[in-house]
Amino acid sequence: MNRVAEIFGVSRVLLPVIHPVGRDEAVASVEVAVAAGVKGVFVINQGMSEQQVLALMRDLHGRHPTLWVGVNLLGFAPAEVLERGLQAGDGRLDGIWSDNARIDEDAAQQPEAAAFVAARRERGWNGLYFGGVAFKYQREVADAKLEWAARLARGYMDVVCTSGPGTGHEARVEKVAAMRAGLGTDGALALASGVTTENVGNFLPYVDAYLVGTGIEAQLGVLDAGRVAALHRKISS
Repeated sequence: MNRVAEIFGVSRVLLPVIHPVGRDEAVASVEVAVAAGVKGVFVINQGMSEQQVLALMRDLHGRHPTLWVGVNLLGFAPAEVLERGLQAGDGRLDGIWSDNARIDEDAAQQPEAAAFVAARRERGWNGLYFGGVAFKYQREVADAKLEWAARLARGYMDVVCTSGPGTGHEARVEKVAAMRAGLGTDGALALASGVTTENVGNFLPYVDAYLVGTGIEAQLGVLDAGRVAALHRKISS
């Protein structure tokens, strides 16, 4: 059993990404996600500062104690997000997502990735770490090395997270399949760009967690109830 199945109790999960253009809009979007039956969400500091996002995370814990809430703080190293998140959440931090997990498939050692492993061990943190590998706007990974990059990354994170070439752009199925091959059946793989109800079927055999914003928004920061519900049904089927 991989960590996604362990935490969420299902083999595949939709985690809507909330772009908090404002607190009220963010809370309303989370309510849309909860009404659709999703098990968790991610909040990201695009539209709010990191302090505001962490305050929102804590507010969401109060509103929906059983909802899993992960954070992506762009511009901050995972170890710093861990420290800030635990402090802001009074010890509760469900998940961290980093666009760049600092995996170098050509290197013998992974010192930056290992630093986070040490930090979480020191804090006794057992949340989910989604680490970006072959991720949009980061260093590219050659197709021939995707399988190895995923296999290598598995030792440093709970969920290997990849994407298409840009925000809202679909990933190549061949890329996702290669990374799944590297992770095996017990590793967890997330996809974080370009997923829609129209194309999600292409990825269902390979991906465990779907981090979706653009594909389920009516406009930036505002989730569309129909799109969320429809995508949740397809992923959960």
